[in-house]
Amino acid sequence: MNKVKIDWKDRKILYQLDINARQTNSRIAKNTGLNKDVVNYRIKKLETTGVIEKYYTIIDFSRLGYISFRVYIKLLDVTPEIEKRIFEFLMANKKVGYLAKVDGVYDINFSVIVKSIYEFEKFYLDFKKMFKQFIWKDQISIFTKVYHFHRVYFVGEKMDKNIPKFFGGKNPVKVDEKDIQILSLLAENARMPILELSKRLGIPERTVAFRIKQLEKKGVIQGYRALFNLDLIGYETFKVDFFLRNISRLSSFIEYAHKHPNIIYVDQTIGGSDFEIDIEIENKSLFEKLIDELRTEFPEIRNWFYFTIRKYITNIYFPKING
Repeated sequence: MNKVKIDWKDRKILYQLDINARQTNSRIAKNTGLNKDVVNYRIKKLETTGVIEKYYTIIDFSRLGYISFRVYIKLLDVTPEIEKRIFEFLMANKKVGYLAKVDGVYDINFSVIVKSIYEFEKFYLDFKKMFKQFIWKDQISIFTKVYHFHRVYFVGEKMDKNIPKFFGGKNPVKVDEKDIQILSLLAENARMPILELSKRLGIPERTVAFRIKQLEKKGVIQGYRALFNLDLIGYETFKVDFFLRNISRLSSFIEYAHKHPNIIYVDQTIGGSDFEIDIEIENKSLFEKLIDELRTEFPEIRNWFYFTIRKYITNIYFPKING
């Protein structure tokens, strides 16, 4: 894959889109000190070159009564055609949230957003009826909370001082069908204009804007981000699972992760490891250095493993109920 060269202006724009992908280009221009026309041109170029793949909304679906199961799968005896069939099955299923190709101890990493464990069981039985013979091993866990930190490394900052976004661990709130329709559209495209939302939903623009503000206020909408093809601009993504001697300092782990510019996600799960992070960094050598720093800072780490995320095929924080 050919790399895409980005400069300091591109990095400032990418950082603003990572903080709030829904902000207007005029606001991005003001926050970056760039001309609006320059921002318009550069965003379109970043989209055209594939650096920006899409815009998505972080939706705390626990507020809507949903839970998310995370599945790791290691394949066996698969041809490229069979692998393609497996990914097509998952991509077509409306319950699948994110889907990624990975290298290492697993080959596939995906989430399933459902209302109950029985709904997940039906999904997974259907999946295994078709592909069980190609599954060497799998691991299933339940997300309880996922923290999203900001990519301050885009602009050379050493620490994320922004408030983390997260989903999970909250009680449901009251929403209606129009709210669900708005969320479904924003989940697919966080930058969809109010006017387009209004036309597609058949409700006034003012009503759409008000409802979005209310969903933000209720904590259903946690934020708006861009999905980047980081490999194109020279970054690798590592998913790391740690097994600890004790969990008395979990809050310190999370605080450390938030302060580190290259740790972007922290996952809390039932059925997974004790502490899970996603690292975005320039190369394997720097990744190993970061792991050594973590092991020095937290001697209670007993064991750990990692895999690399080759590509996110899809990244949706809401079941595709309308499509």
